[in-house]
Amino acid sequence: MKMKLCLGAIAALISANAIAQTCVTTQTASHQDGQFIDRKDGTLLDVTTNLLWSKCNLGETYNASTDTCDGTALKYQNWSDALVATQDTTLTTIAGQSGFRLPNIKELSSIVDYRCTRPAINLTFFPTTTNEPYWTNTPDAHSVNSHYEGLIIDFDEALEVITEPDNVPSPLVRLVKEFN
Repeated sequence: MKMKLCLGAIAALISANAIAQTCVTTQTASHQDGQFIDRKDGTLLDVTTNLLWSKCNLGETYNASTDTCDGTALKYQNWSDALVATQDTTLTTIAGQSGFRLPNIKELSSIVDYRCTRPAINLTFFPTTTNEPYWTNTPDAHSVNSHYEGLIIDFDEALEVITEPDNVPSPLVRLVKEFN
């Protein structure tokens, strides 16, 4: 019994390390140096697109003393629930600024780091991004993902489709707004 528990613990450690983020640094960078500016208030400015991103997932709280995110990210099985949640100013006011919303598919794809997988994003700027799908405000007009009404980006491998239809996770939300 002790041997089985020990082997199980070792297997868990090995599998946890096996799913750590992997980046191919010899591949062309997805973003320019200096493209993202961490404003140290829970927001990131993309100077290329003039978009202001939430550093944290919806449901998490920015912690200025650690410059990271605390709490648990909210997940929404239904696109309509995610859209409604982004109308709640108690959830979407960041650094005293309102007007944050779900990004469209092009906006969300602009923060994908195609050199990386698990997750396909720069964890320096988006430290709590997980290997899961994230909602966009773009309707899934062509039924790309039959399980969802809106388009998603799965940050596991930077895909816009769910590759395991029998294991459909509830997507998370990353907020954005125009910088003004």
